[in-house]
Amino acid sequence: MSRNNILFSIFIVSGMIVLLYLMNDTFRIVRFTLSEYESPYFVLFRMSLWGFLFGILIEWKGLKNLILGSFHINWLLIPALLLTTLGFIPIIKWFSWFGVGNPFYIEALSLPEVNLAITILSGVLLIRGLTNN
Repeated sequence: MSRNNILFSIFIVSGMIVLLYLMNDTFRIVRFTLSEYESPYFVLFRMSLWGFLFGILIEWKGLKNLILGSFHINWLLIPALLLTTLGFIPIIKWFSWFGVGNPFYIEALSLPEVNLAITILSGVLLIRGLTNN
């Protein structure tokens, strides 16, 4: 394994650890201390952003190919963009649009855990939609 590959691997693993820490910290704020000092929309956006970036880092080989200039758009880009849009809608908005007591798929979108899973998946699909792997 070359020195560049080792450094890139260390960068990816370090980035994933930092993003897990940031997601954990933000999730704690979402769960327990949504205070008047921070906008809940900003907190939820940060949570979605950390999940999205974590999903991108999961596909580190594809990210490396993108950085090196190997682009290949495929059909996975469409669901990636749809899930990215869906994942970055704050969970507070799902409550205000649909209320409580709706079908499970609407209520699932109002859970922070599901929102995080959607944004991680959208990050993975985005990289796969832009590479030929």
